Amino acid sequence: MPDSEAGPPAHDGPYGPTGPAVLERIDLPRGPLTILRPADPDAVRFDAVTHAEGVEELHPPHWARLWPSARGLAATVDRAGPGRLAGRRVLELGCGLGLPSLVAARAGAVPVVATDRSPAAVAWVAANARRSGLRVETAAASFDDRDPLLDATRWDLVLASDVLYGAAAADALTELLPRVTSRRAAVWLADPGRPETPRWLAANKDRWIGRTRPLPDGVDLHVLRRRP
Repeated sequence: MPDSEAGPPAHDGPYGPTGPAVLERIDLPRGPLTILRPADPDAVRFDAVTHAEGVEELHPPHWARLWPSARGLAATVDRAGPGRLAGRRVLELGCGLGLPSLVAARAGAVPVVATDRSPAAVAWVAANARRSGLRVETAAASFDDRDPLLDATRWDLVLASDVLYGAAAADALTELLPRVTSRRAAVWLADPGRPETPRWLAANKDRWIGRTRPLPDGVDLHVLRRRP
């Protein structure tokens, strides 16, 4: 058969919600977790995302990769374990493949809600929760579109990895966090050194008490607590 008529390459492995997948074992402090992820992130289709005002845009599927910030945040959540997470209400923003949410659920957090602007992303998170027997709720919701779903609960812990990718996202996060957090809430923000991050931290120092520590692969963890 001529190359021009050839179909997509054969895939002998598993399939996920939107296409071919591989199983990847993630080594974590309290034991490994195996997740299903897209076999070739570069082959994943762009997402058609509808904003609150009804405008539809195509977004690159950045969610299809397991980035260092998500791995570092997941390891931090896992180290915290049930002693700090059992029974706590946890929200993840811009979850991508949702590894931190899955780990939080394994540690006994409840409810755990993983959110992302991409419906495809949260479908993969839901599939991984089912296959691992973990209780993770998912929702296609964007933190920079004032989605009413995010305001429905006051969360004890908000997780986010690599979400400060521009001024608009930073402004949206500034507005969102006070609305969705309880008075004693914490925010764990993993960041790979985005230029917007130090500006955001400085602009929010009157609202949040923060400390920063390094994680592997050039990632910083910013732990924020609401000021009294």
